[in-house]
Amino acid sequence: MKKLKLIALLLTSIFVLSLKNSLAQNTTFKLSDYKNPDYFYQTLDLNFGLGNSLSGNKNTGTDNSSAKSFYLSSQAGGAYSRYINSPKAQGELSINLNARLSSSSGNSNSTYNTYPYDSKGNSFTHSEGLNLAGLHRFYNQKQNFIELNGSLSISNSYSSSNDKRFLADTAYSSQENKHKDFGNSIAASFFIGKGRIEQVQDAQMAMYLLDDLYKLNREKRAISDQDVNNLAQLITRLKYKRFFDGRLRKIAEITAIDSLMQINGIISSADAAYFTSLNDNWNYANNPRRDNGHRVYTGLEANFGYTYQNSYQRNTIPADLTVENTNKNKLAGLFIVLGYSYEKPTSRKWQNSANVEGGFGIHQHNENGTFRYDPNPETDTKLYTHSFPSAYLSGNYGFGYYPTSRTWMTFNWQLNCSWDKNMNGQTKSEMKDSENDILTTTGPQLNAYYYLSEKLRLSFSFNGLFRFDNYKYTSDLPAGSPDKSTQKYWSQYMNASITYSLF
Repeated sequence: MKKLKLIALLLTSIFVLSLKNSLAQNTTFKLSDYKNPDYFYQTLDLNFGLGNSLSGNKNTGTDNSSAKSFYLSSQAGGAYSRYINSPKAQGELSINLNARLSSSSGNSNSTYNTYPYDSKGNSFTHSEGLNLAGLHRFYNQKQNFIELNGSLSISNSYSSSNDKRFLADTAYSSQENKHKDFGNSIAASFFIGKGRIEQVQDAQMAMYLLDDLYKLNREKRAISDQDVNNLAQLITRLKYKRFFDGRLRKIAEITAIDSLMQINGIISSADAAYFTSLNDNWNYANNPRRDNGHRVYTGLEANFGYTYQNSYQRNTIPADLTVENTNKNKLAGLFIVLGYSYEKPTSRKWQNSANVEGGFGIHQHNENGTFRYDPNPETDTKLYTHSFPSAYLSGNYGFGYYPTSRTWMTFNWQLNCSWDKNMNGQTKSEMKDSENDILTTTGPQLNAYYYLSEKLRLSFSFNGLFRFDNYKYTSDLPAGSPDKSTQKYWSQYMNASITYSLF
């Protein structure tokens, strides 16, 4: 009887210990339970560059020739980013500004046979660009929101060149070229909706950190769900903290994590194995982005774009001839939009994602061209295109698989459809039915990353796209002409790579 009691007590102890170890290794915490702390993060990066090249060569013999060239370029830019997250708001803002300036000059000459020649040329180019994009969602306590977002893009460029050629000190040809490009586009939308999607990958990293404590036998007590959440929130705050020195940043991050572990009595001993584990996970266990939540929205979306292109060429020798082409395009649209987004980490290893959006509205396109070929008269061309109704539907479904902290795979299937009833004409009053267009694209996307060791890593990506276009002509057609046409395309891209680091 005593032996039976002893065996029962031993089995009970083993069960309790195994249960404790199990709880120490696996909590009931789910990635979908994680809520980000409040944070406000902004960055500003400036860049400047200067480039220069100089070359020259000289040949002697049957062809006595020489050539020289000089090139100089400079660039400058800035990038500003801002992120905000709180129970009342989610927001992102990015501003990118860049400018580039370059010039070159060169000359060459040759005394080949009895036709000696000299040539001279120079060129000048400058370009500027501005890109701005932002969104802001205002939330109430019931997760209802108002969203404002917009984008602005402006680009401008100019280039010119002059080339002259001389034969026996006599001008043989002279050409001047100029090209101007300007474009801007603006888009804005106003949505109302319900729901919220937040990033949760920091909770996954917290669980990896705590898993390794268990494997190293450095846990002082069983881990609770609150421990996981506290550690995840600390990781998020550290990632959104601004540092100007990478070395000091690393020291501050590891120190903060260790401090939380010790204050809360999570670790039994802080030794080399423990700190090596913290450092290793902090460097490599931050998997690709994981999200959780859903969001349904509806509202208005508007866009406007304008482009201007001008090319100019003038030949003064051997004959005075000018060719100039100018093209202006305006595009505007207004749509009623309804959409739904869904992100769910069904477990630590699996992620489901889905998005669908539809729009119904109108868009217009106005093209105006001018062609000049001196000494001939100038020619103007105009085209107005009006699409109503115009409708689109886009969606995708995908999943992610994250078996370890450094190996992952994502798969996504996308579908995009649009239908437009078009009218066009040389003036707005002359517009007539033109065609009805149905455009469809669909295909898979697969990306995988397999970590074998710090020295050996595998990566694979595949993108496939099938496109189907159907055009039904509604304008008057010559007798016997088909009133429909279809086009089908298939394209795919695959890339596989192996990376092996020797040291």
